[in-house]
Amino acid sequence: MALLRRLAAGGLTTLLAIALTSAPAYAATKRVTAARPTPPGQVKKAALLPPQIYQVNPIKVNPTTQPNIMILGQHLTPASTVQVGGRPAVTVQAPDSYHLLVKLPDNLSQGSYSVEVTNEAGSAMATDQLVVDDSGSEPSSMMMLVGGGLLVLLVLVMRLARTPGLG
Repeated sequence: MALLRRLAAGGLTTLLAIALTSAPAYAATKRVTAARPTPPGQVKKAALLPPQIYQVNPIKVNPTTQPNIMILGQHLTPASTVQVGGRPAVTVQAPDSYHLLVKLPDNLSQGSYSVEVTNEAGSAMATDQLVVDDSGSEPSSMMMLVGGGLLVLLVLVMRLARTPGLG
């Protein structure tokens, strides 16, 4: 009697294991029915959603050396328009609906600017401000010190070269 129970339990376990392992194979071979084409007058357009901005990269720019920024977000299209501080920027490239490469407006002075993206469904403002810093075009204090130090070193070497009796 115990032997029959063990055989029955083992048989049920085997059947359950076979059913669980063959279910994915059955689902993969299930016949797919083709969708009916829609008549030309009833073509549905995908719902366009307003843009979302997750990040502006870089957030600090020098427009003379780096005139472009990348906007990361959602629902960005090639037809999206971008405004930097209320001035229109030029969309250079929109490789997908998540990235937008934008050329900054000309003659941006030093300061902070808001970035706004608009498409057919609405607009979005970036949470961070774009910082324009054109201080890179003038030499820094450190460069001035290094240049002055090299000049003093050059004067000392020239003076030693002209001093008689040290050679």
